[in-house]
Amino acid sequence: MDPTPAPRPKAYSYLRFSTPEQSQGDSTRRQRELAFVYAQAHGLDLDQSSYQDLGVSAFRGKNSKVGALRAFLDAIEENIIPQGSFLLVESLDRISRDQILDAQGLFLQIVNAGVTLVTLADQRLYSRVTINANPTDLIISLLTMIRANEESATKSRRLKASWANKRINA
Repeated sequence: MDPTPAPRPKAYSYLRFSTPEQSQGDSTRRQRELAFVYAQAHGLDLDQSSYQDLGVSAFRGKNSKVGALRAFLDAIEENIIPQGSFLLVESLDRISRDQILDAQGLFLQIVNAGVTLVTLADQRLYSRVTINANPTDLIISLLTMIRANEESATKSRRLKASWANKRINA
């Protein structure tokens, strides 16, 4: 009698870019391909209906309040996405560029729900097990989220200054 193989862990990809103009670029293809390659290499069952916030900024948390990321979080809360699942993202700045406490809260909400968060750019896994075994992973995640917020804040300030200058010179 052949034993039934254990089901492969389920993986979900989350794709995001900030502006509609970026849809003309390579962002969607690149993020999809990274998720597919990772899932194949690690024996994960990649759900084909990826969560996507295309043209949605993560700087003020819009994607986690009303976007596809919110739908993913709701699916976790409703046990549609079970513990032991994986969320595949290109990098942590895909899920949040918000202020650090909000970004960290979102990160911990996912991890504490038993979902392993994988950043595909650096192949880093964040889960309760990995963070408890290596707490510096939490520090790395914080530094990454701080950098993401600072980058977005700098861009925002520059754009505001540019628009103010255009109004003055108009």
